[in-house]
Amino acid sequence: MKKTLLTSVFLISLTALFISCNSTKEVQNTPDEYADLEQEELQAINVEKKENNSSPSKKVSATSNKKKKNFFQELFTFGNADEFLKYDETTVFAKELVGMKEKNAVIIARYDDGMAGFGSYINAAYFYVQFDDVNREVLANAAEKYFSDFENKKLNRKGKHTDRTYGKINYRLNWGTISSSTPNYGFGDGYVGYEFVKNSPYFTISNFPFPNIYYERAGDATTRESPPVKYYFTKAQLRNLLEMISEDKIMENLYKNSEEYIAVPTEVDEY
Repeated sequence: MKKTLLTSVFLISLTALFISCNSTKEVQNTPDEYADLEQEELQAINVEKKENNSSPSKKVSATSNKKKKNFFQELFTFGNADEFLKYDETTVFAKELVGMKEKNAVIIARYDDGMAGFGSYINAAYFYVQFDDVNREVLANAAEKYFSDFENKKLNRKGKHTDRTYGKINYRLNWGTISSSTPNYGFGDGYVGYEFVKNSPYFTISNFPFPNIYYERAGDATTRESPPVKYYFTKAQLRNLLEMISEDKIMENLYKNSEEYIAVPTEVDEY
């Protein structure tokens, strides 16, 4: 019995490591270029040189070539995976020990309350970030301000706390070791803003640790709080996210996948 238990634990650990490794992509989205007013003349001088020395990069759509579940994902599908409807895919950026990495992300909606957002690995944990309809609008408004500031050269490279520029946003956070088992969850206020990384600006969604409601049930088997989380988005990634979690997309996919509805309705009686 003890040997069987140790074998199971080893397989689960191996699975988590395997899925985590597969969640990191080679960079597909090119970081946004940004030149403030002071840099435009200098950049103009170097444009011709860059064009002559650089070859065009191959761009890959973030939502193309969807992956099927691998063997280990099929084998260990358990936990609370059935809380989420996974209906699309995109990518996000996150800072890890080895630097900024582009990560696979899944677009989700909750069956119980219609909250929607995205899920992705950061380091050794999987997180689902979920917004209600009010805060999806907050996110959309913050994104529009960011796009405007970007185009009008108002982003501050050396500003402090620029990741809070567009204010607070409330969301639900689920987390766990693998995507199909994220029993830890909490609600709280995060921030929307931006941050420069290697001279490129990114829109950011971040939070300090959220209280873990699941701790009341699990006790010391888990943690009292979530880890702090911060996601980074290029303009293209942000636009993709907003489109994928629009009200029309959410309702369309929830409707198609809900057991409460049938594809061909019964004809009503005439009287």
